Amino acid sequence: MTQDSPKSTEWTHEAVVRRLAGEMFRGAMWAALGTVAVGAVLWTVLAGVPGLVAALIGGALACLSSVGTLVVMRKTAALPLQVIMVAALAGFMGKLILLIVVMVLLRQFPVLHTNALALTMAATIVVATFMEVRASKRSRSQMVVPTPGNT
Repeated sequence: MTQDSPKSTEWTHEAVVRRLAGEMFRGAMWAALGTVAVGAVLWTVLAGVPGLVAALIGGALACLSSVGTLVVMRKTAALPLQVIMVAALAGFMGKLILLIVVMVLLRQFPVLHTNALALTMAATIVVATFMEVRASKRSRSQMVVPTPGNT
């Protein structure tokens, strides 16, 4: 929009981070859901119904953890950049810790195929993270927002 437009948007740090989180969500979710679908089909063929159920559980947990990371990013958007970066790193570490905790807890259920769960979950996390980074690099939100005192 032009500056003389009555609806010109004021770009603040918070608005840029929120827009970036939205672009990352749109970039990651379809690829993550596609990975879950491929994992579910593959593990159904390889391990039957236990493989299907385990792949769907692993994929659902991975998708929820990816959404959780982006929610944290949106919630911390008004905070300083260092806090946002720490929150993003904590979200990624949380995904890895979730994978380990889920595997330890669900090994006690022999009905579930542990390889299907772990590999589908790991693949979904990797694909979602890659797509989030890709969306971030391609984002139009990457701009410097000058503060009034530093112009």
